[in-house]
Amino acid sequence: MATPPVRSRASRWRSREKEEGFSLRTTGGGVLRAVVLAIVLVAVASTVVYFTHLDERILQWAVNAGSFVVLGASAFITTRREGRYGLLYGLAIGAGYAVVTSVVGAVLFPPFSGAVPFLKRLGFSALAGACGGILGVNS
Repeated sequence: MATPPVRSRASRWRSREKEEGFSLRTTGGGVLRAVVLAIVLVAVASTVVYFTHLDERILQWAVNAGSFVVLGASAFITTRREGRYGLLYGLAIGAGYAVVTSVVGAVLFPPFSGAVPFLKRLGFSALAGACGGILGVNS
């Protein structure tokens, strides 16, 4: 009786190897992860402000600080999974997040705030993403 050929463990893993180079799909997944985490953050912060006597102005600071953490965590997770291009993925995730949130903000709150606030958001988001990406690829 002949036994079927056994595939070695290395050949099984070879078929699942990641593609080489920078992937927009991976970047999109990181941006999506950041947006979902930001929505959860806004929901939690809004609930806390609604049910307590905290001033609503604290919500803006909580969302800004939380966005930094969310972007860093999203870039960290993405680059840790990829294992390479930490700075590039982090910057791309931060820039993508800034664009998505600016477009959503312009659609939901029609008067667009202008180029200077967008550039500040872009710089802030790129910095947060870069920090998370570098930490993620080196952990």
